[in-house]
Amino acid sequence: MNAAALPRPREWLGSASYPWPPTHSLAGGSAVTACFAIVGFQLGRTRQDKSYLKLQLGDRHGLIEGRVWDDAERFVAWLRPGIYVGVRGYVELFNGERQLRIDEIVQLRVGLDELELFLPRSKRDAHAMERELGALIASIDETGLRALVERVLAAGTEIGRGFRIAPAAKRNHHAYLGGLIEHTLSVAGLCDALARHYGEEIDRDLLVAAALLHDIGKVREIGAQAGFPYTDEGKLLGHILLGLQMVADAAASLPHLDPDRLLLLQHLIASHQGRFEWQSPREPRILEGLLLHYADDLDAKAHQARALIGGVAAGWTPWDRGFGRDFLRHRAGPEPSGVEGAGEAPDRGRRPTPIEPEARAGPSTAPATDAPDHAAAVQRAGPDTPRPPTPTPKPTAPPPARQPTSPQRSAPQPDRPSADPRADRTPGERPPPGPGQDSPDTLDLFQVPGRDR
Repeated sequence: MNAAALPRPREWLGSASYPWPPTHSLAGGSAVTACFAIVGFQLGRTRQDKSYLKLQLGDRHGLIEGRVWDDAERFVAWLRPGIYVGVRGYVELFNGERQLRIDEIVQLRVGLDELELFLPRSKRDAHAMERELGALIASIDETGLRALVERVLAAGTEIGRGFRIAPAAKRNHHAYLGGLIEHTLSVAGLCDALARHYGEEIDRDLLVAAALLHDIGKVREIGAQAGFPYTDEGKLLGHILLGLQMVADAAASLPHLDPDRLLLLQHLIASHQGRFEWQSPREPRILEGLLLHYADDLDAKAHQARALIGGVAAGWTPWDRGFGRDFLRHRAGPEPSGVEGAGEAPDRGRRPTPIEPEARAGPSTAPATDAPDHAAAVQRAGPDTPRPPTPTPKPTAPPPARQPTSPQRSAPQPDRPSADPRADRTPGERPPPGPGQDSPDTLDLFQVPGRDR
Protein backbone atom coordinates (compact mmCIF):
# COMPACT_ATOMS: atom_id res chain seq x y z
CA MET A 1 0.00 0.00 0.00
CA ASN A 2 1.17 3.53 -0.75
CA ALA A 3 2.45 5.04 2.50
CA ALA A 4 0.66 8.31 1.82
CA ALA A 5 -2.66 6.44 1.73
CA LEU A 6 -2.19 4.96 5.20
CA PRO A 7 -4.22 6.58 7.98
CA ARG A 8 -2.55 8.65 10.70
CA PRO A 9 -3.08 7.55 14.33
CA ARG A 10 -5.59 10.28 15.21
CA GLU A 11 -7.56 9.61 12.04
CA TRP A 12 -7.68 5.85 12.64
CA LEU A 13 -8.64 6.18 16.32
CA GLY A 14 -11.72 8.21 15.44
CA SER A 15 -13.73 8.84 18.61
CA ALA A 16 -11.37 6.76 20.79
CA SER A 17 -8.99 8.50 23.19
CA TYR A 18 -5.98 10.27 21.69
CA PRO A 19 -3.42 9.76 23.06
CA TRP A 20 -4.55 6.31 24.14
CA PRO A 21 -4.26 5.21 27.79
CA PRO A 22 -1.54 2.82 29.01
CA THR A 23 -2.63 -0.70 28.17
CA HIS A 24 -0.90 -2.06 31.27
CA SER A 25 -3.31 -0.15 33.50
CA LEU A 26 -6.43 -1.78 32.00
CA ALA A 27 -8.22 -4.63 33.74
CA GLY A 28 -8.75 -8.01 32.14
CA GLY A 29 -11.61 -7.96 29.66
CA SER A 30 -11.24 -4.23 28.92
CA ALA A 31 -11.65 -3.18 25.31
CA VAL A 32 -8.55 -1.69 23.69
CA THR A 33 -8.23 0.74 20.80
CA ALA A 34 -4.62 1.88 20.66
CA CYS A 35 -1.59 2.35 18.43
CA PHE A 36 1.75 0.58 18.71
CA ALA A 37 5.08 0.01 17.03
CA ILE A 38 5.85 -3.55 15.95
CA VAL A 39 8.91 -4.67 17.93
CA GLY A 40 8.81 -8.32 16.83
CA PHE A 41 6.50 -11.05 15.60
CA GLN A 42 6.38 -14.81 15.18
CA LEU A 43 4.00 -17.17 13.45
CA GLY A 44 3.33 -20.26 15.56
CA ARG A 45 0.98 -23.21 15.73
CA THR A 46 -1.36 -24.33 18.47
CA ARG A 47 -1.68 -27.90 19.76
CA GLN A 48 -4.56 -28.28 17.36
CA ASP A 49 -2.16 -27.37 14.52
CA LYS A 50 -3.83 -24.02 13.90
CA SER A 51 -1.65 -21.04 13.05
CA TYR A 52 -1.55 -17.98 15.31
CA LEU A 53 0.49 -14.78 15.40
CA LYS A 54 2.49 -13.69 18.43
CA LEU A 55 3.37 -10.00 18.51
CA GLN A 56 5.61 -7.77 20.60
CA LEU A 57 4.09 -4.29 20.66
CA GLY A 58 5.55 -1.10 22.07
CA ASP A 59 4.56 2.47 22.79
CA ARG A 60 5.84 5.17 25.14
CA HIS A 61 4.36 3.25 28.09
CA GLY A 62 6.40 0.11 27.43
CA LEU A 63 6.00 -3.32 25.84
CA ILE A 64 3.07 -5.73 25.76
CA GLU A 65 2.44 -8.99 23.94
CA GLY A 66 -0.47 -9.57 21.60
CA ARG A 67 -2.04 -12.57 19.89
CA VAL A 68 -3.95 -12.94 16.65
CA TRP A 69 -5.77 -16.26 16.73
CA ASP A 70 -7.89 -16.09 13.58
CA ASP A 71 -6.55 -16.01 10.02
CA ALA A 72 -3.09 -15.12 11.31
CA GLU A 73 -1.12 -15.94 8.17
CA ARG A 74 -2.61 -13.08 6.18
CA PHE A 75 -0.72 -10.53 8.31
CA VAL A 76 2.74 -12.02 7.84
CA ALA A 77 3.09 -10.72 4.27
CA TRP A 78 3.15 -7.06 5.34
CA LEU A 79 4.22 -7.05 8.99
CA ARG A 80 7.80 -6.07 9.74
CA PRO A 81 9.62 -4.67 12.79
CA GLY A 82 9.54 -0.91 13.12
CA ILE A 83 6.20 -0.22 11.41
CA TYR A 84 3.28 1.33 13.27
CA VAL A 85 -0.14 -0.24 13.64
CA GLY A 86 -3.54 0.46 15.09
CA VAL A 87 -4.95 -2.39 17.17
CA ARG A 88 -8.46 -3.21 18.34
CA GLY A 89 -9.13 -6.03 20.75
CA TYR A 90 -9.30 -6.56 24.48
CA VAL A 91 -7.09 -7.34 27.44
CA GLU A 92 -6.91 -10.94 28.56
CA LEU A 93 -4.96 -12.48 31.41
CA PHE A 94 -2.72 -15.47 30.76
CA ASN A 95 -0.79 -16.96 33.67
CA GLY A 96 -1.49 -13.75 35.58
CA GLU A 97 0.00 -11.50 32.88
CA ARG A 98 -1.79 -9.06 30.59
CA GLN A 99 -1.73 -9.58 26.86
CA LEU A 100 -3.87 -8.36 23.99
CA ARG A 101 -6.25 -10.56 22.07
CA ILE A 102 -6.26 -8.73 18.74
CA ASP A 103 -9.32 -8.63 16.51
CA GLU A 104 -8.12 -5.93 14.09
CA ILE A 105 -4.67 -4.68 13.12
CA VAL A 106 -4.08 -1.89 10.58
CA GLN A 107 -0.85 -0.30 9.39
CA LEU A 108 -0.52 3.42 10.13
CA ARG A 109 1.52 6.35 8.87
CA VAL A 110 3.38 8.19 11.65
CA GLY A 111 5.05 11.59 11.32
CA LEU A 112 8.03 12.95 13.26
CA ASP A 113 5.67 14.93 15.50
CA GLU A 114 3.98 11.69 16.60
CA LEU A 115 7.04 9.55 17.34
CA GLU A 116 6.99 10.52 21.02
CA LEU A 117 3.72 8.60 21.35
CA PHE A 118 5.58 5.38 20.47
CA LEU A 119 9.12 5.90 21.74
CA PRO A 120 10.75 7.25 24.92
CA ARG A 121 11.77 10.91 24.80
CA SER A 122 14.23 13.21 26.56
CA LYS A 123 12.87 14.79 29.72
CA ARG A 124 14.58 18.06 28.88
CA ASP A 125 12.37 20.80 27.48
CA ALA A 126 12.82 21.03 23.70
CA HIS A 127 12.55 24.84 23.66
CA ALA A 128 15.18 25.17 26.37
CA MET A 129 17.56 22.93 24.42
CA GLU A 130 16.93 24.99 21.29
CA ARG A 131 17.86 28.19 23.12
CA GLU A 132 20.98 26.57 24.53
CA LEU A 133 22.01 25.38 21.07
CA GLY A 134 21.54 28.85 19.60
CA ALA A 135 23.64 30.42 22.35
CA LEU A 136 26.49 27.96 21.84
CA ILE A 137 26.54 28.51 18.08
CA ALA A 138 26.48 32.30 18.51
CA SER A 139 29.43 32.06 20.94
CA ILE A 140 31.73 30.79 18.15
CA ASP A 141 33.60 33.96 17.12
CA GLU A 142 35.27 32.55 14.01
CA THR A 143 32.97 33.35 11.09
CA GLY A 144 33.76 30.32 8.95
CA LEU A 145 33.31 27.74 11.72
CA ARG A 146 30.13 29.40 12.96
CA ALA A 147 28.66 29.44 9.44
CA LEU A 148 29.49 25.74 9.03
CA VAL A 149 27.78 24.75 12.28
CA GLU A 150 24.75 26.87 11.39
CA ARG A 151 24.56 25.26 7.95
CA VAL A 152 24.65 21.72 9.32
CA LEU A 153 22.33 22.19 12.32
CA ALA A 154 19.78 24.64 10.86
CA ALA A 155 16.32 23.71 12.16
CA GLY A 156 14.69 23.98 8.75
CA THR A 157 16.87 21.37 7.05
CA GLU A 158 16.42 17.62 6.94
CA ILE A 159 19.62 17.10 8.92
CA GLY A 160 18.63 19.74 11.45
CA ARG A 161 15.22 18.18 12.03
CA GLY A 162 16.80 14.77 12.43
CA PHE A 163 19.39 16.15 14.85
CA ARG A 164 16.62 17.38 17.14
CA ILE A 165 14.69 14.10 17.19
CA ALA A 166 17.37 11.38 16.90
CA PRO A 167 18.67 9.25 19.77
CA ALA A 168 22.36 9.50 20.68
CA ALA A 169 22.76 5.72 20.80
CA LYS A 170 20.87 2.50 20.30
CA ARG A 171 21.22 1.63 23.98
CA ASN A 172 23.14 2.50 27.14
CA HIS A 173 23.19 6.32 26.97
CA HIS A 174 20.70 8.91 25.71
CA ALA A 175 18.84 6.13 23.87
CA TYR A 176 15.61 8.07 23.36
CA LEU A 177 14.13 10.71 21.08
CA GLY A 178 15.96 13.99 21.58
CA GLY A 179 18.92 12.13 23.06
CA LEU A 180 21.33 13.32 20.38
CA ILE A 181 20.77 17.04 20.92
CA GLU A 182 20.77 16.53 24.70
CA HIS A 183 24.10 14.66 24.61
CA THR A 184 25.60 17.14 22.13
CA LEU A 185 24.71 20.13 24.30
CA SER A 186 26.19 18.43 27.35
CA VAL A 187 29.47 17.64 25.58
CA ALA A 188 29.69 21.17 24.15
CA GLY A 189 29.06 22.61 27.61
CA LEU A 190 31.85 20.48 29.07
CA CYS A 191 34.19 21.57 26.29
CA ASP A 192 33.33 25.23 26.91
CA ALA A 193 34.15 24.77 30.60
CA LEU A 194 37.44 23.01 29.74
CA ALA A 195 38.41 25.83 27.39
CA ARG A 196 37.84 28.38 30.15
CA HIS A 197 39.74 26.23 32.64
CA TYR A 198 42.85 25.74 30.48
CA GLY A 199 42.83 29.22 29.02
CA GLU A 200 44.50 30.57 25.93
CA GLU A 201 46.31 27.39 24.96
CA ILE A 202 42.93 25.93 23.92
CA ASP A 203 41.33 26.84 20.58
CA ARG A 204 37.88 27.34 22.04
CA ASP A 205 36.08 28.02 18.74
CA LEU A 206 37.46 24.86 17.17
CA LEU A 207 36.67 22.76 20.25
CA VAL A 208 33.06 23.94 20.67
CA ALA A 209 32.33 23.71 16.93
CA ALA A 210 33.62 20.13 16.86
CA ALA A 211 31.63 19.26 20.00
CA LEU A 212 28.43 20.44 18.31
CA LEU A 213 29.13 18.36 15.19
CA HIS A 214 30.99 15.33 16.56
CA ASP A 215 27.98 12.94 16.48
CA ILE A 216 26.02 14.45 13.58
CA GLY A 217 26.45 11.21 11.62
CA LYS A 218 24.09 9.49 14.05
CA VAL A 219 21.23 11.26 12.30
CA ARG A 220 21.82 8.81 9.46
CA GLU A 221 23.28 5.90 11.44
CA ILE A 222 20.33 5.15 13.77
CA GLY A 223 16.70 4.92 12.71
CA ALA A 224 14.22 6.95 14.78
CA GLN A 225 11.79 4.06 15.10
CA ALA A 226 10.99 1.21 17.48
CA GLY A 227 14.18 -0.42 18.75
CA PHE A 228 16.31 2.35 17.18
CA PRO A 229 17.72 0.00 14.52
CA TYR A 230 20.90 0.76 12.62
CA THR A 231 20.37 1.85 9.03
CA ASP A 232 22.15 0.19 6.11
CA GLU A 233 24.62 3.07 5.78
CA GLY A 234 25.01 3.09 9.55
CA LYS A 235 26.07 -0.55 9.50
CA LEU A 236 28.32 -0.16 6.46
CA LEU A 237 29.98 3.17 7.29
CA GLY A 238 29.24 4.18 10.87
CA HIS A 239 28.46 7.61 12.27
CA ILE A 240 32.00 9.00 12.12
CA LEU A 241 32.42 8.49 8.36
CA LEU A 242 28.86 9.64 7.76
CA GLY A 243 29.49 12.74 9.86
CA LEU A 244 32.69 13.59 8.00
CA GLN A 245 30.79 13.28 4.73
CA MET A 246 27.95 15.51 5.96
CA VAL A 247 30.36 18.18 7.20
CA ALA A 248 32.35 18.09 3.95
CA ASP A 249 29.16 18.51 1.91
CA ALA A 250 28.12 21.54 3.97
CA ALA A 251 31.61 23.05 3.81
CA ALA A 252 31.65 22.86 -0.01
CA SER A 253 29.13 25.72 -0.15
CA LEU A 254 31.16 27.95 2.20
CA PRO A 255 34.09 29.31 0.18
CA HIS A 256 35.22 31.63 3.00
CA LEU A 257 35.87 28.68 5.33
CA ASP A 258 39.63 28.22 5.77
CA PRO A 259 40.58 24.72 4.47
CA ASP A 260 43.14 24.30 7.24
CA ARG A 261 40.51 25.02 9.89
CA LEU A 262 38.13 22.57 8.23
CA LEU A 263 40.85 19.91 8.33
CA LEU A 264 41.35 20.38 12.07
CA LEU A 265 37.61 20.21 12.66
CA GLN A 266 37.40 17.01 10.63
CA HIS A 267 40.27 15.56 12.67
CA LEU A 268 38.35 16.19 15.89
CA ILE A 269 35.29 14.43 14.48
CA ALA A 270 37.42 11.54 13.18
CA SER A 271 39.22 11.05 16.50
CA HIS A 272 36.51 11.70 19.09
CA GLN A 273 36.06 7.98 19.83
CA GLY A 274 39.62 8.09 21.13
CA ARG A 275 40.94 4.63 20.32
CA PHE A 276 41.13 2.38 17.31
CA GLU A 277 39.45 -0.50 19.15
CA TRP A 278 36.50 1.83 19.76
CA GLN A 279 36.15 2.23 15.98
CA SER A 280 37.93 5.57 15.91
CA PRO A 281 39.54 6.11 12.48
CA ARG A 282 42.17 8.26 14.19
CA GLU A 283 43.39 8.87 17.72
CA PRO A 284 43.49 12.50 18.92
CA ARG A 285 46.65 14.24 17.71
CA ILE A 286 45.89 17.76 18.92
CA LEU A 287 45.02 18.94 22.41
CA GLU A 288 41.45 19.90 21.51
CA GLY A 289 40.88 16.40 20.16
CA LEU A 290 41.95 14.88 23.46
CA LEU A 291 39.60 17.16 25.41
CA LEU A 292 36.69 16.40 23.09
CA HIS A 293 37.20 12.66 23.44
CA TYR A 294 37.24 12.77 27.23
CA ALA A 295 34.25 15.13 27.40
CA ASP A 296 32.27 12.86 25.07
CA ASP A 297 33.15 9.71 27.00
CA LEU A 298 32.56 11.36 30.37
CA ASP A 299 29.05 12.48 29.42
CA ALA A 300 28.14 8.99 28.21
CA LYS A 301 29.54 7.31 31.35
CA ALA A 302 27.93 9.86 33.68
CA HIS A 303 24.56 9.41 31.98
CA GLN A 304 24.72 5.64 32.41
CA ALA A 305 25.73 5.89 36.06
CA ARG A 306 23.08 8.52 36.85
CA ALA A 307 20.41 6.32 35.27
CA LEU A 308 21.52 3.38 37.41
CA ILE A 309 21.54 5.45 40.60
CA GLY A 310 18.22 7.06 39.71
CA GLY A 311 16.66 3.62 39.53
CA VAL A 312 16.98 2.98 43.28
CA ALA A 313 15.58 4.99 46.17
CA ALA A 314 18.63 4.32 48.36
CA GLY A 315 21.44 1.82 48.76
CA TRP A 316 23.09 -0.20 46.05
CA THR A 317 22.12 -0.43 42.41
CA PRO A 318 21.96 -3.74 40.57
CA TRP A 319 25.28 -4.99 39.20
CA ASP A 320 26.03 -3.38 35.85
CA ARG A 321 27.89 -5.47 33.33
CA GLY A 322 29.18 -2.48 31.37
CA PHE A 323 30.84 -0.83 34.35
CA GLY A 324 31.69 -4.15 35.99
CA ARG A 325 30.36 -2.90 39.32
CA ASP A 326 27.36 -1.66 41.26
CA PHE A 327 26.92 1.87 42.61
CA LEU A 328 25.85 3.19 46.01
CA ARG A 329 23.18 5.85 46.20
CA HIS A 330 24.42 7.46 49.38
CA ARG A 331 22.31 10.60 49.52
CA ALA A 332 18.74 11.60 48.90
CA GLY A 333 18.03 14.44 46.53
CA PRO A 334 16.36 15.41 43.29
CA GLU A 335 16.20 12.71 40.68
CA PRO A 336 18.66 13.08 37.79
CA SER A 337 17.02 15.27 35.17
CA GLY A 338 16.92 14.24 31.54
CA VAL A 339 17.90 10.67 32.34
CA GLU A 340 15.62 7.94 31.09
CA GLY A 341 14.59 5.70 33.96
CA ALA A 342 15.22 8.29 36.67
CA GLY A 343 12.46 9.19 39.06
CA GLU A 344 9.22 7.28 39.11
CA ALA A 345 9.56 4.57 36.51
CA PRO A 346 6.64 4.13 34.14
CA ASP A 347 4.77 0.85 34.20
CA ARG A 348 6.73 -1.10 31.65
CA GLY A 349 4.70 -4.27 32.08
CA ARG A 350 6.32 -7.67 31.99
CA ARG A 351 9.22 -8.50 29.74
CA PRO A 352 7.89 -10.28 26.64
CA THR A 353 9.03 -13.80 25.97
CA PRO A 354 11.99 -13.63 23.57
CA ILE A 355 11.26 -14.65 20.00
CA GLU A 356 13.67 -17.29 18.78
CA PRO A 357 15.45 -16.35 15.53
CA GLU A 358 14.71 -19.62 13.78
CA ALA A 359 10.98 -19.22 14.40
CA ARG A 360 10.70 -15.73 12.99
CA ALA A 361 8.57 -15.03 10.00
CA GLY A 362 9.96 -12.77 7.32
CA PRO A 363 12.92 -10.56 8.25
CA SER A 364 14.63 -10.69 11.63
CA THR A 365 12.19 -9.48 14.23
CA ALA A 366 14.52 -8.82 17.14
CA PRO A 367 15.92 -5.31 17.63
CA ALA A 368 19.22 -5.04 15.80
CA THR A 369 22.28 -5.79 17.91
CA ASP A 370 24.88 -5.80 15.19
CA ALA A 371 27.00 -3.03 16.64
CA PRO A 372 30.38 -4.44 17.68
CA ASP A 373 30.74 -5.44 21.32
CA HIS A 374 33.37 -2.97 22.49
CA ALA A 375 33.38 -4.37 26.02
CA ALA A 376 35.35 -7.43 24.96
CA ALA A 377 37.96 -5.31 23.18
CA VAL A 378 38.36 -2.82 26.00
CA GLN A 379 38.63 -5.50 28.66
CA ARG A 380 41.71 -6.94 26.99
CA ALA A 381 44.76 -5.85 28.94
CA GLY A 382 46.71 -3.14 27.17
CA PRO A 383 50.15 -1.69 27.73
CA ASP A 384 48.80 0.76 30.32
CA THR A 385 46.92 -1.82 32.37
CA PRO A 386 48.60 -2.49 35.74
CA ARG A 387 50.05 -5.97 35.75
CA PRO A 388 50.19 -8.33 38.73
CA PRO A 389 53.66 -9.12 40.06
CA THR A 390 55.30 -12.22 38.72
CA PRO A 391 54.88 -14.94 41.37
CA THR A 392 58.06 -16.13 43.03
CA PRO A 393 58.63 -19.80 42.13
CA LYS A 394 58.64 -22.27 44.97
CA PRO A 395 62.08 -23.67 45.87
CA THR A 396 62.74 -27.04 44.33
CA ALA A 397 65.53 -29.57 44.54
CA PRO A 398 68.57 -28.68 42.44
CA PRO A 399 68.58 -30.38 39.08
CA PRO A 400 71.03 -33.24 38.52
CA ALA A 401 74.39 -32.35 37.05
CA ARG A 402 74.34 -32.32 33.29
CA GLN A 403 76.60 -34.71 31.46
CA PRO A 404 78.98 -33.08 29.02
CA THR A 405 77.83 -33.34 25.47
CA SER A 406 79.28 -32.46 22.16
CA PRO A 407 78.93 -28.76 21.40
CA GLN A 408 75.66 -28.40 19.57
CA ARG A 409 73.36 -25.38 19.31
CA SER A 410 69.80 -26.30 20.24
CA ALA A 411 66.87 -24.81 18.37
CA PRO A 412 65.39 -21.78 20.12
CA GLN A 413 62.21 -22.58 22.03
CA PRO A 414 59.26 -20.26 21.77
CA ASP A 415 58.15 -18.45 24.91
CA ARG A 416 55.25 -20.21 26.52
CA PRO A 417 52.47 -17.93 27.66
CA SER A 418 51.95 -17.93 31.38
CA ALA A 419 48.53 -18.57 32.87
CA ASP A 420 46.22 -15.59 32.63
CA PRO A 421 46.46 -13.86 36.04
CA ARG A 422 42.98 -12.38 35.48
CA ALA A 423 41.28 -15.79 35.39
CA ASP A 424 40.65 -16.01 39.14
CA ARG A 425 39.40 -12.46 39.57
CA THR A 426 35.74 -11.61 39.92
CA PRO A 427 34.14 -9.56 37.09
CA GLY A 428 35.19 -5.93 37.19
CA GLU A 429 38.06 -6.50 39.67
CA ARG A 430 41.25 -4.64 38.84
CA PRO A 431 44.55 -6.54 38.82
CA PRO A 432 46.89 -5.74 41.71
CA PRO A 433 49.66 -3.27 40.90
CA GLY A 434 52.95 -4.54 39.65
CA PRO A 435 56.34 -3.73 41.12
CA GLY A 436 56.89 0.00 41.27
CA GLN A 437 53.30 0.77 40.34
CA ASP A 438 50.75 2.60 42.42
CA SER A 439 47.15 1.47 42.62
CA PRO A 440 45.08 3.85 40.53
CA ASP A 441 42.68 5.88 42.64
CA THR A 442 40.87 7.56 39.76
CA LEU A 443 38.55 6.18 37.09
CA ASP A 444 40.40 5.45 33.86
CA LEU A 445 37.75 6.19 31.26
CA PHE A 446 39.54 4.05 28.71
CA GLN A 447 39.22 0.94 30.87
CA VAL A 448 35.49 1.07 31.57
CA PRO A 449 33.58 -0.86 28.89
CA GLY A 450 29.89 -0.76 28.10
CA ARG A 451 29.44 2.48 26.28
CA ASP A 452 27.28 2.28 23.19
CA ARG A 453 29.54 4.15 20.87
